[in-house]
Amino acid sequence: MQNKLNSMCFLAIIVVSLFVWCAPTQTVQEPTAKKTTEEQRIEAEKHYSIGFEYYKQGNYDEAIKNFNMAIEGWPQFYAAYIALAKAFRAKNDIAATQHQYEKAKALDPKDPRSYEGLGALYTELTRFGDAIGEYESGLRIDATNVNLLNGLGYVYTKMGSYDTALEYYNRSLEYEPENLTTMFAIADIFIETNEPRKATAYLEAIIEKKPNIVEVREKLAQTYFELKNYESAAKIYSDLVKEQPDNYRYHIQLGAVYVEQKKFQAAEEALNTARRLAPTSAAPIYQLVDLNIKRGRYTAAEELAREALNIEPNNLYAYLLLGDIYIRRGYDARGKWMNNKSTKNCSFLDAAISYFNTAISQYTKAKSDAQLSSYANNEIKRSNTWLEELREDKWFYCKGGSQ
Repeated sequence: MQNKLNSMCFLAIIVVSLFVWCAPTQTVQEPTAKKTTEEQRIEAEKHYSIGFEYYKQGNYDEAIKNFNMAIEGWPQFYAAYIALAKAFRAKNDIAATQHQYEKAKALDPKDPRSYEGLGALYTELTRFGDAIGEYESGLRIDATNVNLLNGLGYVYTKMGSYDTALEYYNRSLEYEPENLTTMFAIADIFIETNEPRKATAYLEAIIEKKPNIVEVREKLAQTYFELKNYESAAKIYSDLVKEQPDNYRYHIQLGAVYVEQKKFQAAEEALNTARRLAPTSAAPIYQLVDLNIKRGRYTAAEELAREALNIEPNNLYAYLLLGDIYIRRGYDARGKWMNNKSTKNCSFLDAAISYFNTAISQYTKAKSDAQLSSYANNEIKRSNTWLEELREDKWFYCKGGSQ
């Protein structure tokens, strides 16, 4: 099977990112008009290798120059056309990319790499119908080609047709049962379809075979977190922190797990470490706000939220957190009022009304962010329900009036 996926490159599904440089034995018939000499082939392969080095360095113009020289010396050098297409793709030259893949297809219609390349290109361009056509054409040549099967799985995943995507990925696993890319893709589908337990099984299987792949460990830890398996999540994040102590994201994630475990002191230490490592990022501060809210330390939480707002003034999440702070202050004050509705406790009622009004104003700012709007609107609705109740009490117990 051509282009068997290197298991260590599982993260970038072959549809989008795999750059295959090794040229297999060519089956193309050379033209009778002009045969390429052995010396010309050697020179062409030399330019191909030089182009490959330039490509790795991100010097795509020089890579293209050398790939073209390789083709000039050896017009039937199929792998050079594929490499040239990928170099043009790196430069975002769509027309040239497509042209080179088509030339490769014309050179050898039975080599699946051109179909794979065009399928990946069309997928990136969201031309899903064209992508499916290319992958299916390739499979008619080689029905066992895992790259093509994974390509179709990826296209259908992008289209939201998860059942069809799983069919292709499962067919892929029939031919390569230990293909980590395929397993990772299946896990991603189960995460997207809110089936984290099924995702966990695939991620654990990958780690059993390749225990040191960081990206899989991260995803497994996140999945454990969603399943509320905090002990397993904490174990992975703790190991990652030991391996990469300067990675502030791991400290944040570990802190978030500790918060859910109610290990507040450990959470604070982890989050403050993240804050030290990334002083210009608001991310650890947001987590510290949440921690202080859970501990009932609203003043400290508010100070931190406003500090985060100064760092990232356009991030409306800080307003959502401020809304959470004030709605909880309001709820606490409301509780004191509800426990003893009397004239002497009108200060609690007034405080609750004020807090809920402030919470609404903060949530109103936050809901401009589409990702925050649903939560913010629900909290506004809750605040208004409590306000209506409190205003009635104010009229009855505290000599009327409203805020």
